[in-house]
Amino acid sequence: MSTQTKKKKIDDNLERDVADYLLLNPDFFERHEDILSQLNLPHESGDAVSLIERQVSTLRKQNELVSKKLNKLIENARFNEQLIDQINALVLALLDADSLDKVLEIVETRLSKDFDADAVVIRLFNTGHPYMASHPEVIVWDEPALGAFEKIIAGRKPICGSLRPGQLESLFSDDAGNIGSAALIPLIENDNSTTCYGMLAIGSHDPQRFRSDMGTLFLKHMGDVMARVLRLHLEKS
Repeated sequence: MSTQTKKKKIDDNLERDVADYLLLNPDFFERHEDILSQLNLPHESGDAVSLIERQVSTLRKQNELVSKKLNKLIENARFNEQLIDQINALVLALLDADSLDKVLEIVETRLSKDFDADAVVIRLFNTGHPYMASHPEVIVWDEPALGAFEKIIAGRKPICGSLRPGQLESLFSDDAGNIGSAALIPLIENDNSTTCYGMLAIGSHDPQRFRSDMGTLFLKHMGDVMARVLRLHLEKS
């Protein structure tokens, strides 16, 4: 090994030792301000800045990143608060509805107005109640169109994303070609319920409005409430 190579290796080891020492003693330059005043780091522009100025610059960048994350959290919190208020208003309106027809009307109106839905479709399944026989919203269980949603109903949870052409046409008819994404909500009271009263479909022209990776907690809550309200009105029919 040449003398130059040995010297470089010693210098590298020494640099690591110095770096480790400074990390273990972050107040070193406070105790040795005379050394700090003599240290300069080359700046990209060619000027020299002190070590403390570079540290301040790094901390400023970190603070900007933290501020952006905090602003994003605040934005999400405000959005969720608004969403909760809208869902509560919907629930209260449903509880005040005096008929099943009024329930369906409230859901379609509220979702279109308060939730900016481009299309709202409610499909009730034939569970044997007299109401079902005389309303166009009802789908008979063995109807071929229902097979396209069998997995969704069996899964008992809302799903979001893009739908297959057959699903779009079954739900949104003439507006199917304009629906870029949708949320499908099985109307089931809870995980132990054996009855699915139907399905609520919320469509958007924006392909990114309802994504497959988005949370569905609020959608499930909406479906649970709707199922209970539907049951109460069907039992009175």
